[in-house]
Amino acid sequence: MRKLRIFENKRFSDLTTFRIGGRIKYYTEVENKDQICEAVSLAKKKKLEIFVLGGGSDILVSDKDFSGIAIKYVGTTISYLGDGKIKAEAGAIWDDLVNFSVEKNLQGLECMSGIPGTVGASPIQNIGAYGQELKNSFFSLIAFDINSEKFVEFDKSDCEFAYRESFFKKKENWQKYMISDVTFQLKTDAKPQVSYDSLKNYLKERKINDPTLLEVRKAVLRIRAGKFENPKDVGNAGSFFQNPVVDAKKIQDLRKNYSDIPCFDNGDGTYKCFAGWFIENSGWKGKVYKGAGVSPRHALILINPESKAKADDVYELSEKIINDVDKKFGVKLKREVQLINF
Repeated sequence: MRKLRIFENKRFSDLTTFRIGGRIKYYTEVENKDQICEAVSLAKKKKLEIFVLGGGSDILVSDKDFSGIAIKYVGTTISYLGDGKIKAEAGAIWDDLVNFSVEKNLQGLECMSGIPGTVGASPIQNIGAYGQELKNSFFSLIAFDINSEKFVEFDKSDCEFAYRESFFKKKENWQKYMISDVTFQLKTDAKPQVSYDSLKNYLKERKINDPTLLEVRKAVLRIRAGKFENPKDVGNAGSFFQNPVVDAKKIQDLRKNYSDIPCFDNGDGTYKCFAGWFIENSGWKGKVYKGAGVSPRHALILINPESKAKADDVYELSEKIINDVDKKFGVKLKREVQLINF
């Protein structure tokens, strides 16, 4: 087994897709359960605060120094267990898992193609896109309870999934668990789900009337490539804000002045609106604030255009956007990105 290596004075800016963040006193990468135990035990002996790091997306880290240890799980094995079940280690790239599922002709993840990040981070956020959410295909996960230093299994109900929320994202549980692997229950011989108009229209325009899983995956990847900034090219953390969910009365009120407002009927009396639409219609799309900016391609993405933005630049920009949208539309946006070490 590879010996645990501890690095000193790494920077969060080198480990996050925003390319922002201060120095980390200690950093280590673990690739199995034994090394998780070893790293946590070492941290406790040295009385170090632990930060569990995934793929570095979906977070904005302050420029302050972090005096603890950041631990990243890097095991990447993806296995087919049979009967539609796939098990993936936490360090696997999310999109590699989606690709694996499509190659196996298993339905349930295809619309979540191209979402940045790792498998281990996906249940924390209950990620989703184009009408699919992780919770609908989730079966179970194994996580290391940092307090008790024991591995625990979580089923779907244990995870308390809600819209972009979970048990692990709650304040009292945040950074208390390190996920080692996740198992998904997918459908065999099932047609892909295509519920979002933008995806339907994309396929229809190309005369793909009965799409395969692979055709849906390719369509999603192409749509995303046209809409979203690639973190490899421009620093960003993915979708910065959650799409707000409002009630029927609020939609009626908004439609009086904005008849073209796009929304998705959740079927339970609530409607999912699109944060990017509110931001764009508040005049922020493509705008720059100090070293940060709003993507000119999609207003949902805040960017670090020249890799010079400070964490406070991005935070202040997000506050201005939240206030302007609330003032104009009476809708309070919530950050999807987690604020770290602020």
